Amino acid sequence: MFAERYVTALRFVLVAFVTCVASVIHTLLGVIVVGLFPSLAATVGVFRRWALAEDRTWTIKETWLLFHRLWKSELAGANALGWLETGLWAVLLFDYWVVNFHVTSVFGTFVAGFLFFVMIFVLLVTAVSWVLHAHFSENVMWVFRMSIQMIIARPLMSLILACGELAVLAACWQWPGLFMTFGWSFPAAVATWVVWQYGKLPGFSPASREKK
Repeated sequence: MFAERYVTALRFVLVAFVTCVASVIHTLLGVIVVGLFPSLAATVGVFRRWALAEDRTWTIKETWLLFHRLWKSELAGANALGWLETGLWAVLLFDYWVVNFHVTSVFGTFVAGFLFFVMIFVLLVTAVSWVLHAHFSENVMWVFRMSIQMIIARPLMSLILACGELAVLAACWQWPGLFMTFGWSFPAAVATWVVWQYGKLPGFSPASREKK
């Protein structure tokens, strides 16, 4: 059992590395503006299929071709979701910058603290939204609304997701080579795994894989 899990872990590392390389190349292929968000969606899509796959002996070629196929299919939907969330983050970060560095009153401090917790919440919503986008063929607003509902209705999932992403961030801070090697593959994999385990989505859970 240990040997089997060890081999599976090594295969996952290979898939994560290939996915990272593919995301960089496809982002440049889309001149960044068009290719960035489809690359993120394709990354999550690869990990979603990995979670549900019965045979995880993927070759480099198979992983690359799957990523490329998902990237092409996400050129419209992923950009719609990605630029919507980019606009939201731009507003939040600008407001936080204003109240944190330009408003020195007690009220400004309170608003800055409130915005900080709002940004943590939106960060979790953003992470979950890409997993839902990869799993459901729904419009952007449905995905965003459902992500908010899941973060509120699944507190255990939200807590584990926050701890997992924080652990990835700490690891990348301690060993910068991890981010250089795997990019956003590990954060995307953590979000996908947490939703798979605790999101209780129809057709996307460990039980769903056992039934296949």
